[in-house]
Parts: sequence; structure tokens; C-alpha cells
Amino acid sequence: MLLQAAIVAVGVVYVLAGLVGRHAQPRNRIGVLLVLVGIGWSLDYLVVHDRSEPLLLLSKQWPAVLAHAVLAFPTGRLLTAPRRLTVAAGYAEGAVLIVAAYFSPIEPWAAELLRWEAPITAVVGFSVLALQGHRWTISSVAQRRTLTALLGASAVAVMVFVGWEPLERAGLDPPVVVLTLALSGIPLTYLVGLLRRRMDRGGVADLVVRLSGDPRRAGVQEALAATLHDPSLRVAYWVADQERYVDADGRPVEPDPAHTRVDRGGKPVAVLLHDPVLDLELVDAACAAVGLALENERLTAELRAKVRQLAESRGRVLRAAEDERRRVERDLHDGVQQRLLSVAMTLGLAEGVPPERGRALAAEAKQAVLQTIDEVRGVCHGIHPPVLTERGLHGAVRELTALAEHRVELELDLPDEVPPQVETTAYYVVAEALANVAKHAEATRARVAITHDGGRLLVRVDDDGRGGADPADGSGLRGLCDRVEANGGTMRVVGAEAGGTSVRVVLPCGS
Repeated sequence: MLLQAAIVAVGVVYVLAGLVGRHAQPRNRIGVLLVLVGIGWSLDYLVVHDRSEPLLLLSKQWPAVLAHAVLAFPTGRLLTAPRRLTVAAGYAEGAVLIVAAYFSPIEPWAAELLRWEAPITAVVGFSVLALQGHRWTISSVAQRRTLTALLGASAVAVMVFVGWEPLERAGLDPPVVVLTLALSGIPLTYLVGLLRRRMDRGGVADLVVRLSGDPRRAGVQEALAATLHDPSLRVAYWVADQERYVDADGRPVEPDPAHTRVDRGGKPVAVLLHDPVLDLELVDAACAAVGLALENERLTAELRAKVRQLAESRGRVLRAAEDERRRVERDLHDGVQQRLLSVAMTLGLAEGVPPERGRALAAEAKQAVLQTIDEVRGVCHGIHPPVLTERGLHGAVRELTALAEHRVELELDLPDEVPPQVETTAYYVVAEALANVAKHAEATRARVAITHDGGRLLVRVDDDGRGGADPADGSGLRGLCDRVEANGGTMRVVGAEAGGTSVRVVLPCGS
């Protein structure tokens, strides 16, 4: 009678734990699995005695279902191949035992096979423990916090259940309460985890109070990490102009698969990079509680990102300017200066020779001077395009599109006044983009549009080529990006809607 009461108690605990879990986490399979374990356990030890009973199938599969629940904890999914193989082996064992139980009254081999039930169950049980132990050793702090209690309860349950039958065969009489407590440890641990989850949700309410009294810059990240019990948690903030996430110091961050995005008003604000084992509903609740604080920190992070980007761009521009200065100095020294010295020597010779020879030397000097003028113009062209000075941005861009190798559609809607540095930057953007179209894009046509929107100049160059342009892979686009950012603008190179590449630049130019 006492044994039957213990069996009933174990089954009831599993069923109740499963129902509570199903109610608390409707999308998680753990609750359903625990209910099936409780029903199967009760059927196996209290109800099913006839091989013809249809409930035989469920009564012999409860150990495999329990292994499934343990290995799938806490997400309800078997995430690795070893776990799936172990669970499959457990279900295969159950199927074999069902066949053996059905034929045992009439087939000796089936009765012999049933004697192996305990050893086979022990192998599957210890395999589950080995997988959970390995999983614990490679887990993060947050994952260990979730797994430790269940691992201990599973170890106790497996050892007691496996050792129970040998002890009875040896003539010993182990206390029934030990079996009851050992097997009930798994569902009770699961219920404690659900209770802790609810308490953690209650702790979300303290986030706002904690942040309001935290003067430190990284308060949001630290408060979230403490509330969610994940020391590895990081917060990355969305910078719309750069279309990327950055940390609190403005450094770029690449979101990993285990992240939760935070939106406000339908627009991205930040992402939480956290341990994948965290309860996503709890993460969402925490994000909702600190939404305003995240938005405030996003503005600060965006400012730091822009300052960092501007400093890096200006540094590269200064280095490029220094390289250009050295190039000009080298060209003047090696070309123009040497040619002018040659002209001076030629004119000196003309002073001391007969008139006919003097005229020839003067003509030679004149030709050298004209060539020197061409060289000076070439050097100056690398500093500032003369066509901009002569015809302005409107005429300069029209000349660029007219001389392009491919057909170029042009749309110009320029403001009345464009600052000189913005005008020069816009010209170089169009020139470099069209040069890339001709050299690399394999395009048949392109489109250039320069318009203004309030105090911004919008420059866009699209082509229908093969695409794949990346500022990080080429010095030309990288230099353009630095020039644009140094003038307070932004530049993006993306795939065009109809294929190819689209270079989009926004430059501040006053109202």
C-alpha cells in the first residue's frame, strides 16, 4: 500500500508540474512532456498488467519522455545531435520493451529481453547525465544558474531508480520515501525554476528605480545584466545615419544570433546581446521597462559614434592631404622645376650666340614654357578641379556625365548657394562613382541625381552593373567616404533597387 501511494504521489507531482509549466510557458514543450511522464509512470506501475491493453505503448515510453524533457530543458528543444541521438535511443528502447512485453507470455526471447530493461534504462539514464554534465561545463554563468539544480535532481533520480531493483533483488528493503523524493526531484526543481522566473519578473520593476539612482554612464547595461543574471550581456545602440549598431563608446558592434531588438515607435533603438538560454519573455519585459533609458543612451552613443567617425575620417583625410602635398612637391621638383631651369639655361645660351641661333633657342625655350604650363595645370587639377571654378557644380557635373563612357541620366536641382567644400566633395563623389562604373561595374547605363532637401545636399549615383562595390575594399571609395564624413556628411554604398550599385551621399550645405 505504501509503495502504491508513493507511485501515485510521483505521478501526481509530474502531472501538476507539467500543467503549471504549460500554463506559464504555453510555447514550451517541457510542460507537456512532464504530464506524459506522470501519466506513463502511473500506467506502468498501477494500471497496465495485460499485454493487450492499448495503454501499453504509453506506459513503457515514460523513461524516454523523461530523458527528452531533461535534455530539452529549458527551451523545450533538443539543440544538439548527441541529445537527439540519446532521446532517439530512449524511444527505441521503449519500443523494444513494448514488443517484448506483448510477446513475453508466449515467447521466451521476449521474457529474456524484459530482464534487460533495467540495464538498458541505466545506460540511457547515465548518457543523459553525461550530456548534461558536459553541457554544464561548457555553459556560461547564466546557463549554469538554470542547469545546476536540474542536473543535481536528475543525477539523484537516475542513481536511485537504477539502483532500486538490484537492491530489491538482493533482499534489501529500501525506504519507499527515498524513491518518491528522488523521482519527484525533477518536477519539483522545474517548479522552483518557474517560481524563480516569476520572481525575476518582479525584479524588472526595480530597474527604473535602480537606473534613476545610477549616475554612471553604463547604468543601463549593468542594470539589465544584474536583473537578467547574465554578466555577459551587452547593449548595442542603433545609429540611423551609419545604419549600424555601436556600443556606449561609439565602437561598431555586430549583433550575434542571440540578440533581442528593442524598438520604440516602430524604429530600432538598441539590441541586447545576451545568453541564448535567457527567458525571452523576461528579456522583453526588461527592455520595455528601460525603453526610455535605452533611447537616452542611444542618443549619447550616436553622438560618440559620430565623433569617433569624424575623428577617424579627418585623420585619414589629413594623412591623404599629407600624401597629396608630398606628391605635388615631388611633381614640382622633378618636373616643373627642372624644366624651368632648362628654360633659363636655354635663354642664357641665346644671349651669346648669333641672332639666327638665338631665335631657335628662344623658340625652344618658349615650347618648354608651354609644356611647363601644361604640367602646372596637371598638378593643380589634382588639388582643385578647374572646371568647378570656371563653370560651378552644375556645369562641372554636366561635363562629367557628357564625357562618361556609358549613357548617364542626369537630374540636377541645386540650391542657390553651395559652400565651396561641399561643392568640391559632391563633384568628386560623382567623378569617382562614374569612374568606378566605367572600370568595374560592367554597366550599360547610370543615373546621377543631385538635389537639395532643406539644409542638405543629396547626391546619388546608380548603375545597373554587377554590384559588389565596398568602400572597405577600395582606396577610391574609402577616400570619398572620408572626405564626405570630414565635411559632416554621410555616405552609403548599397545595392540598387534594379540591381547594380547605388552610391548615396548626404552633405550639410545650409538652408
